Amino acid sequence: MNEVELELVGRFREIFNRRSMRISVKPGASLLEILEELSRVANTDLRSEFIGADGKPMEESSLIIVNGRVVDLNRVSEHRVNPGDRIVLAPSVAGGG
Repeated sequence: MNEVELELVGRFREIFNRRSMRISVKPGASLLEILEELSRVANTDLRSEFIGADGKPMEESSLIIVNGRVVDLNRVSEHRVNPGDRIVLAPSVAGGG
């Protein structure tokens, strides 16, 4: 199957009303293409959760993890995923006391 598994955390779980889901992907699809497809499914702009209007990454608010590694949001349009990959969409965690 040409699918990736998505784990949805925090507000992303609320947007999709589920913890995880599988979606079909073309081999070598970019994370940006996946975010655009998910935006259509959810009828919301998911790209803006990760990339600001100025084109700068919003790492202080959200992150993407692929196969256990945090993705540099500067490279979301270049980062390729393949069937079988596991992608986590999550809010960033801030420490404090």
